[in-house]
Amino acid sequence: MTDDRSLERAARSWIEAGPNRAPDRVIDAALLRIETTTQERDLRIPWRLSNMITPVRVAAAAVIGVLAIGGAIYLGGSGQSDVAGPAPSHTPTPSASPSAAAIRPPANYISLPGWIVFEYAGKAPDGTTPANVDYPYSIWLAHADGTGLHELAPGLPASGKTSPDISPDGSHVIFSAYDAPVQVWEAGIDGGDPELLSTDCSGIPAECMDADPAYSADGKRVAFVRATETSSALAIRDLTSGAVTILEPTQISSSDVWLAQPSWSPDGTQIVYHKVVHDPAQDKFTDSSIFIVNADGSRLHELDLPSDTPWGDADWSPDGTRIVFGSYPIHEFGSGKAEVYSVRPDGTDLQKLTSLGVGSGAPSWTPDGAHIFFWGYQTFYLMDPDGGNAAAINRPALRFDEGGYGFYGSLQPTP
Repeated sequence: MTDDRSLERAARSWIEAGPNRAPDRVIDAALLRIETTTQERDLRIPWRLSNMITPVRVAAAAVIGVLAIGGAIYLGGSGQSDVAGPAPSHTPTPSASPSAAAIRPPANYISLPGWIVFEYAGKAPDGTTPANVDYPYSIWLAHADGTGLHELAPGLPASGKTSPDISPDGSHVIFSAYDAPVQVWEAGIDGGDPELLSTDCSGIPAECMDADPAYSADGKRVAFVRATETSSALAIRDLTSGAVTILEPTQISSSDVWLAQPSWSPDGTQIVYHKVVHDPAQDKFTDSSIFIVNADGSRLHELDLPSDTPWGDADWSPDGTRIVFGSYPIHEFGSGKAEVYSVRPDGTDLQKLTSLGVGSGAPSWTPDGAHIFFWGYQTFYLMDPDGGNAAAINRPALRFDEGGYGFYGSLQPTP
């Protein structure tokens, strides 16, 4: 078992699902690949870090971790990795949930209308990537029943695509380039070449980069992160005039702290986002916290959440009453320990919504507020706003265990 897909399936099963023992075959294959594999990208956004951790380095770390903690696992340890910090200790503990494998998706999940738009890493999910070719991060679309799988604007921009968001009317997808020049683009959901929106930003790290765009509820404005190698701030672009407003109170002047993943309140008066902290000495992410700011830059404040857990990937509910978010934001920490939570915008009534044992993150609301869409183990999941009826969509075209994985998706009805 030394081919790319076999190793990725086995390694991902161990890393994401968090089993209580690591098969010897995973270690053997990883050791062989460490000696023979060229560097590839991981989940990190390259403009944020000049020295990315590659899957080869991750595999090496995983092997070392297995060897180091193997005795504890076999002696009855929990089997959870402590790489990303301690697990939440102050959050509500939900009742036990059935395993993901035992849950069948309700019929209404796979019959939901519209497109699932999602970020994808790895070999093309439709099997078209030639052997030994590194496929850039891309954005794909599929219906909830798994039909209609196709790539959005293939090859444009050439550096890849990340952080998609669907317009409120379902007609367009906005995203940022994965690598330099890091700029914001918009494409019609029905196809065609994307249009560059960051016309006032070069996308060059030393000058100006635009990333992580999000539509306002009326579709007239876009919130995004404007950054350089040493600073970042939230900004708003008016889609009619093209004017950009920097929210100066959100400005961070640091090469190891940046802002990410903004989301609008439904009335367009506030924006929620997260701030990530990276430790260059350890070359790892150490913290992440969620902030809310008014659209005019006033009343910036941190959402009151337990301080022993990194939080992020927030999305505001369509009725404005709750914010759904994840622990261990996926772009920075991976999905192995992530879980989905919700809270009121004032920081009260914190609820843990997932406990599937598979890692659950990058949540988003469906436009009607009836469901929460999130990334689980090898596929996307849906659940009720209170965490009930959580189940994998699990259509063949949306199950990624053959050399890649999807994440940061949303389900949006279209005209």
